[in-house]
Amino acid sequence: MDSQGVSAAGFVLVGGRSRRMGRDKALLELEGKPMFLRIAELVQPQVKEFMLLGSAAGSATGSAAGSAERYARFGIPVVEDQYPAMGPLGALCTGLKISSCDWNLFFACDLPHLRRRIVAMLLERARHTSAEAVVPRVRDRWQPLCAAYHRSCLPAMEAAIHRGHDLSIRGLLPLLRVEVLSPDSSDDLRAWEEMFANTNTASEWEKEQRGTGR
Repeated sequence: MDSQGVSAAGFVLVGGRSRRMGRDKALLELEGKPMFLRIAELVQPQVKEFMLLGSAAGSATGSAAGSAERYARFGIPVVEDQYPAMGPLGALCTGLKISSCDWNLFFACDLPHLRRRIVAMLLERARHTSAEAVVPRVRDRWQPLCAAYHRSCLPAMEAAIHRGHDLSIRGLLPLLRVEVLSPDSSDDLRAWEEMFANTNTASEWEKEQRGTGR
């Protein structure tokens, strides 16, 4: 359970298609550990409940197994996306619907430089904010898959899914009350930016393994 005074659930999204990578990004190992598991170990001790958000269908990278089968050996609950083919927005809706907590933290599976401090900062801001979401922003770019969302976001998210023409989480943020998570004045800005860097392609993964992707 977190020490920041807010009861929250945590989720890692592992149901992506990983088309650009060519294999399941979440299971790529960095320093001997799958990327999703590195994130899970940062988040799980700080939240009330923790789950993986996956898909029932096989991946686009050749695996016929759904997420529950691929991740069963790790002993972490896997929840099937209730909005298949709706991208990350569908996964967020699923998490908000099943969560027993008002506040919910969502993380992409491919954040190799994520730090425990970001999780603590999200929880601390959620504790005090009157906003519906706490979302980091790096320069002018939102980071919606390393963010905290209140369950009150669900109606707007479901409405976007039903409209169907724009499933971008960034496009939805103007419809929500959002508090920006910014670095402290003492933070190294380059290190702050690195914490939100994704690994999307095979070439980026090769650089990451060589230690040149940071």
